[in-house]
Amino acid sequence: MRLYFVHGWGFGPESFDALAPLLADWPQVRADLGYFGAAACPDARPGDVLVGHSAGLGWGLSQRRDWAGVVAIAAFRRFVRDGDKRGCVRPAELRALGRALARDPAECVAGFRARHGGGPCPAPDAGALAKGLAFLETLDVRGEAVPTLVLAAGDDPLVPLDAARELAQSGGELFVRETGGHGLPWTDPAFCAEKIRDFLRHHGW
Repeated sequence: MRLYFVHGWGFGPESFDALAPLLADWPQVRADLGYFGAAACPDARPGDVLVGHSAGLGWGLSQRRDWAGVVAIAAFRRFVRDGDKRGCVRPAELRALGRALARDPAECVAGFRARHGGGPCPAPDAGALAKGLAFLETLDVRGEAVPTLVLAAGDDPLVPLDAARELAQSGGELFVRETGGHGLPWTDPAFCAEKIRDFLRHHGW
């Protein structure tokens, strides 16, 4: 069993630099979705546990449905709100982000990270980021892939608590930190590590 970390849109594998060492008792790999360089996504193995931050959860579940366990951090079922207002952003907001990306990729990503954390970043790959937005437009996590551990922050400006609750509705366990924003893996790695360790040990990993 390994922990398979996947970062969100506009971020990279360094998103887990603060969290991963706190989980050093378990073997680990990280996916790099190629937003700032060449993509590098190790093959998942039977028994791996997906740890997905934000859109990284949806990417991981799109690759396979048979993860041994799933941890969702600041993540969601849907990114774009549907007719019942389930999701995170209005369709117009995603379209505006796409236009900003096309106009000036560096400024767009810098602004996104300024709002949601993550610090400075290398030159972005506009093509990879555009594909990431297209993926988010239709993302809809359903069925047996509902995560069993959901970690969220009450002050996350991107993912409302209702989206986290929806993820946990089918038997997942939800833990909410009052503060931490969208970047829980680096703003509160101790909280994340404590809950993940408990989850892993509970299931005998």
